[in-house]
Amino acid sequence: MAECLSSNVPRLLTVNEQHPLNVCVYSTDAPEQSARVIVTLKNPSQREHFDLVLFTDGQFIPVTFNAYGVFVFEEPMLNNCALLFITFTKPGDYAFELDLVSDEGNIHLAKLFLEVEVV
Repeated sequence: MAECLSSNVPRLLTVNEQHPLNVCVYSTDAPEQSARVIVTLKNPSQREHFDLVLFTDGQFIPVTFNAYGVFVFEEPMLNNCALLFITFTKPGDYAFELDLVSDEGNIHLAKLFLEVEVV
């Protein structure tokens, strides 16, 4: 089985401007497999420096990172894309790690690193 994560996050963004982005998960087989995406900030204190919302079922749902800088996509993700909107409120360098993990057995399936400079 082969899985991959992809995203269209630009490497350079402007502070206080809302930016759309996608996080997509693909699988070559076993699309019925249950999996989740775990997003981790390299610097957890930066969780206060941006607003992130997920657009799903016609609604904007706020995305909240915990004190450790972690957020878990709870919805099924395989062979799907999530539409999000992010607004950085502070300039700086931000690094995110996305991990695709199977629900059964907690097996690591794919990883993606994203780095963004906000000016």
